[in-house]
Amino acid sequence: MTNHLTIADAERILWELSDLDSDSIDLEQRHQICAALDYLTRQADYHIFGICADRTETAVKSLREYANHFQYELPDTPLPNIDNGIYLKYNPRSRRYHTDSYQGQYRGVLISFHTDFTDGYSGTHGHFPLDLYCQK
Repeated sequence: MTNHLTIADAERILWELSDLDSDSIDLEQRHQICAALDYLTRQADYHIFGICADRTETAVKSLREYANHFQYELPDTPLPNIDNGIYLKYNPRSRRYHTDSYQGQYRGVLISFHTDFTDGYSGTHGHFPLDLYCQK
């Protein structure tokens, strides 16, 4: 499937399959999302992750799984313990975190693709399941 994707195909897949939670997404949909994200990653230079979760621990676990998949190392920086809704943003370029309270309904990961050149891919997609890259 990934050999035949175009940017338009990948964007359509991500648009159609965003905002599904872990309980309502099936294995085939997970594979489609992963293939589309991997394809767009090859068109971009780096990502910025935005994670909406119930608690800091859940957000950090999800970020580790996504960062591992996309081959980013995370700095060992202490983060505030937030247990009533957190937005965790991570920029791999600057290796910096930003946290804030989050009371919205979505729980999941937003991924922004960035490029240094005009012919690369830029765009934001999500929310995707917190455990998308967790072994199921």
